[in-house]
Amino acid sequence: RILKGFRNFLPANLDLLEEILIRVSQLVTDFPEIEELDINPLIVTQNNICAADARILLKPSEIVSPHHLIISSYPNQYEADVIAKDGEKIFVRPIRTEDAPIFIELFESLSPRSIYLRFFSPIKSLRHSMIVRFTQIDYDRETALVAIRKTDSKEEMLGVARVIVERNGKEAEFAVLVRDNLQGKGIGAELLGRCLEIAKSRGLEKVWGLVLPENTQMLALGRKLGFGVKRDPESGDYQLTIHFGKAASG
Repeated sequence: RILKGFRNFLPANLDLLEEILIRVSQLVTDFPEIEELDINPLIVTQNNICAADARILLKPSEIVSPHHLIISSYPNQYEADVIAKDGEKIFVRPIRTEDAPIFIELFESLSPRSIYLRFFSPIKSLRHSMIVRFTQIDYDRETALVAIRKTDSKEEMLGVARVIVERNGKEAEFAVLVRDNLQGKGIGAELLGRCLEIAKSRGLEKVWGLVLPENTQMLALGRKLGFGVKRDPESGDYQLTIHFGKAASG
């Protein structure tokens, strides 16, 4: 309440405060040697911010960043600008918690058929628990890359691909979702291909996914990326599987 202005006090510059918090967080992320960090007081006014006093306690660490963190930080090394087949420049990055609104907008743009092919069910709306599950991920156990179209006023999510590691730590399941009007433009292939490279670099042995027989575009994409395709004689569904490392040579 005080930061927003109180009685004769002008509101503090919350944008500057947010920037300081992000920079301090990045400092702790980059240097596992930091055992304690104290900034007191941190003076925030309407136009400026000042650390009147600060103390950092260092301790030698054998752990390399970011493995000292309990929860992995946002993996910005996976951000990239790419060019779609139609020449449009799009931004690829890991999904973030604050992407919930544009993820909902992506879902609401889909046709009933696209929803059914992705979720194997005619879902009409996303429950809150599903939105949380899809946007608030553990970066150690899941890779979810989104394609973003940036404009002056907002970001628009064009598609998302994810690889979810199973409990054995050796295998993972994939899923892909792209706007109807952008399917076939290489966005799904770009996202899933990058997810597979990350999975391989993390030592996973196998990535797989189930695909309905009528989802011919996904079957073609899987074959293009090197997946083996096998049909279940009972359900009629296809399982796409790709092996890495030892599993690939066995």
